[in-house]
Amino acid sequence: MFFLQLMSGSLLLPLVMSSGFVHSLWLLFNYISGPTQFPEFSMVLMLDDIQVGYYDSDTDQLINVGGGGEKGAELDLGQFALNVMKNNMMDMGTRLDIVRKQLNLTTTGVYVQQRMYICGVRKDGQPDFIMVRDGANGHDADSIHCNTTHFLYGGGDGWDFKLDTMKQIYLQMRFSNIHLPFCARILRRLLESNKHLVMRRVRPRLRLLSQPRGGGAQITCLATDFYPRHINLTLLRDGEPVDEEEMTVGSVLPNGNGLYQLKKTLMVDEEELQRKHKYTCAASHRSLDNRLDVSWRAESFRSYRVLVISAPVVLMVAAILLLVLMMKMRKRSGSEVNLLGNTGESRSQH
Repeated sequence: MFFLQLMSGSLLLPLVMSSGFVHSLWLLFNYISGPTQFPEFSMVLMLDDIQVGYYDSDTDQLINVGGGGEKGAELDLGQFALNVMKNNMMDMGTRLDIVRKQLNLTTTGVYVQQRMYICGVRKDGQPDFIMVRDGANGHDADSIHCNTTHFLYGGGDGWDFKLDTMKQIYLQMRFSNIHLPFCARILRRLLESNKHLVMRRVRPRLRLLSQPRGGGAQITCLATDFYPRHINLTLLRDGEPVDEEEMTVGSVLPNGNGLYQLKKTLMVDEEELQRKHKYTCAASHRSLDNRLDVSWRAESFRSYRVLVISAPVVLMVAAILLLVLMMKMRKRSGSEVNLLGNTGESRSQH
């Protein structure tokens, strides 16, 4: 849960400070202190939004989990990459001890230290930025952002990790000359072996759904099964974009098949339906040469209300017809019995 907060909150920082990056490498570290069934240290490796590797201290192996190559096999990124992971493990354990002392926490509980590395490269493949954020027990601790020209350090939530001037100069040199080039090199290597995944373009499926809601309607603009995740989805009313404040706008969510979905929903009342507006769901995406759109119009308020009440009416009419049919069948059956009875009586008299 903490990583989700970090990821959603921190994605804007590199975008604002370094707008030219194209691909990114994510290293998500977990260090757990205390008795649990989980490994003491683990790391998830992601290329853009695709998980490609996993490491934990129990197996002491970096495993390929979804990228190029054999799934479940060892992901060989070199000894230096393994050293980086182990150094992070030791450093995070030390940091967690500092946090426990600052907060006067006991040594018998379960505590979690988390760290997120992100680095990006530009279109020409050159290093663009690297960012590190730390947190303990679900709270931000501090962060570092470094690119080819700037170095920024910031604290979070009142954590007291003191860095004097010399320490910051040392970190700037280390991140600029070691971490950033190394991360960019690994990123380019993974891009080469996973280009069939990260370079793919999958066209969105676009639908405009209208559902009765009382006397009005719920109109949903839905795009599904697209990749990459960046999409521009717009709901138009008579050719003009509907204000975002009028709608319920969702987030881009994974579809469960490696693709994504996004929807925007607008509630329309009876008065709005009477105006017979034309609604259009439009999408712009990297996989499309031109804008994709689909439209819907309520022909009339009266006809739309028929849709609202049609289901109950159909059920009622069906029940009445079934009752009438059963009565006719019963009456006909009774007539046949009487006819047979009369015939038998005539024969006996004869």
